[in-house]
Amino acid sequence: NTYCGARETLLTATVRRHMDILKERHGLVGMTRLASLFLIRLCTVETALYLDFFGDPEKRRYPRKKTKGALSQVDEEDETKEGGDAAGEKKEGGDEGEKVPPSPGSPHFKRMGSAGSHTVPAASALASQVLSEDATYRDAEFQSALGNLCSSLHRTVRRGLVSVLDLDVLCQVVSVLREERSVANSSPTTLAAARAVSGVIRDAQERLIFCANGALHKEVARFKPTINDLNYPGKLLGEEPKVSIIIEDESNSNKKKEETTAEAKKEGDPNDAVAAQLRVYESWFPPMRSVLRILSKIFRVVEPRVFEDIALSSVQSCTKSLKDGSVHILRKSGQIHADLFLVKHLLILREQLSPFDIQLRSVERQLDFSEAGRAVTRFLANRNRRLFSMSTENALITLLREGVSVQESSVDSKRDLEDCLRSACNDFIEHTSSTLLGPIGGFVDQCKNVAGSTSSSADALARAPFTNGVVVKGVFASALQYLDGELENVSKQMNLYLENAATQGILLKPVVRKVTRSLEEAKRFIGEVSQGEDNGWDLEVRSDVLKSIEEYEAKVKIASSKK
Repeated sequence: NTYCGARETLLTATVRRHMDILKERHGLVGMTRLASLFLIRLCTVETALYLDFFGDPEKRRYPRKKTKGALSQVDEEDETKEGGDAAGEKKEGGDEGEKVPPSPGSPHFKRMGSAGSHTVPAASALASQVLSEDATYRDAEFQSALGNLCSSLHRTVRRGLVSVLDLDVLCQVVSVLREERSVANSSPTTLAAARAVSGVIRDAQERLIFCANGALHKEVARFKPTINDLNYPGKLLGEEPKVSIIIEDESNSNKKKEETTAEAKKEGDPNDAVAAQLRVYESWFPPMRSVLRILSKIFRVVEPRVFEDIALSSVQSCTKSLKDGSVHILRKSGQIHADLFLVKHLLILREQLSPFDIQLRSVERQLDFSEAGRAVTRFLANRNRRLFSMSTENALITLLREGVSVQESSVDSKRDLEDCLRSACNDFIEHTSSTLLGPIGGFVDQCKNVAGSTSSSADALARAPFTNGVVVKGVFASALQYLDGELENVSKQMNLYLENAATQGILLKPVVRKVTRSLEEAKRFIGEVSQGEDNGWDLEVRSDVLKSIEEYEAKVKIASSKK
């Protein structure tokens, strides 16, 4: 007890001061690595010194004189180096009493390590003296003293973690500490350092989780899009946000525009793959970009269950934000842009989440107090209630059992994401087919309504004004006139939003089937109403309408076959 107390009193202030100097010189990340190495060496040297005093002489595998001489040699070298450093600091006007900690790459650091390799016995030799036959420590008090010395790391790093908001720094701290913990766990003599590092890792992970949740809540759940965020398809076309600038001269204006265009071309060189990838990344909706960025950072540095819980809530918020953005784009740019925006981002989100290999599934439990009022009424009405009974008939237990229940609900974000993607694809198919059909879709719907509303549907359909031969011919002629422009617009927008030709083909096949089915129904209705010469029908009109249907169907199939 006396030895451990004396060593702890002697070294605590020095170790803490050394930790503070490391933090000032190397920052939080560099300090964690250097401080961990320092604690590992401290535990090894202190264990060797302790065993030199109190260990079993028969188990020592190194001569005492040689060790002492080597140790004195190291001390002389350290004093010489420290004296030089102190003289240098004094010469520069620094604090004479402050020692500069050696960096890992300095000659002084390497000389200490090389000398130490001759003075400190092997880890196996120390472990055989530290551990007993039942794998427990022989001297628990000494291990407790080592733990108190190593707690200086926790003290210094924790004070630095409180003010850190950068996720990259926190991830680096956790990664470095995990590496050093694996080194410390490799020997029984350095387990005190490993325990201290483990405590710091837990604190760093808690801080990382807190900052990640805060960033996700701010950038995803409470995200409020700006005009530039909703500038679709402008962002995909590479349009810059509009900025109002007051310019005195028109010639200067043209000159500035030319310089800005030249700089933009330099920055966005199409031959640069990295720049192209960055442009694609910048075109993503900001909430989805934030979710994928944060999840990719914390994936390797937090526990799997914690990561899955964060991913589950963030994917739910991101999906909701994408739906809200689609509604805004619908009002601003049109239906096809809103549909393709949602399909594009949901496909990217599903693709980017697949490498994480997570289920995104959980069970939520909630307390249901809907029956609490009735339970309280029955409790008060019961005059023979047993409040102090030690059986299940106790009135208070009955009140809790009847008044409060637990409801469980399964949450599956991956399934919800798939359902949302399926719904978005179905909306795109429905809206695109309606756009391509144009007035033909309205004609088919009118025919269905009349055919299903009356018993004598054939006669009523033949006498309907919208089935007049001239009217029907005009409908198909008008639809055929605008078909090329609609097909070109759909193809252009799909190429803009969806780069994969296979994805475009998958989306267009149902559209072609739906258009073909509507044309078949229109052909069937025309066959029913054009049997005679009534209502403006004759052979010439019938032939023209059927030719228009065949031409219409052929153009749609040719356009889809190009994908």
